[in-house]
Amino acid sequence: MSEEEKLLKEAKKLPWEDRLLHKNWKVRNEANIDLASHCDSISDPKDSRLREFAPLFRKTVADSNAPVQERALDALIAFLRAADADAGRYAKEVCDAIVAKCLTGRPKTVEKAQAAFILWVELEAVEAFLSFAENERTNCYDVAFAE
Repeated sequence: MSEEEKLLKEAKKLPWEDRLLHKNWKVRNEANIDLASHCDSISDPKDSRLREFAPLFRKTVADSNAPVQERALDALIAFLRAADADAGRYAKEVCDAIVAKCLTGRPKTVEKAQAAFILWVELEAVEAFLSFAENERTNCYDVAFAE
């Protein structure tokens, strides 16, 4: 077994937050993949695991590694599909992180960020979305008319 495989195997024993914020990008990437499949397996929106995961997305979607960031958005989308309106209390901080880090990246990242915004709206987190939309409109205006 290679060192990398050992590291990934050992990392699976860590708590979610430690895995998702690990210094090794491959550990973070794998953690986001695992989190997405974990959220996909949750059928009850009142499942306590969802409350455990919700605060983590503010940091994970702001990852500096583009592939890890995309996996974090995948995990967020899976989370939002499983969650109910209670998750809306995390919308502002997560949406702020998405605006700051995900809307100027790869086209696929931008697409996933937009999908996450739509899911937030479906969860009735409209205030966070409207705040994002206003900021984005202002940013587009500033860029279009900058000299």
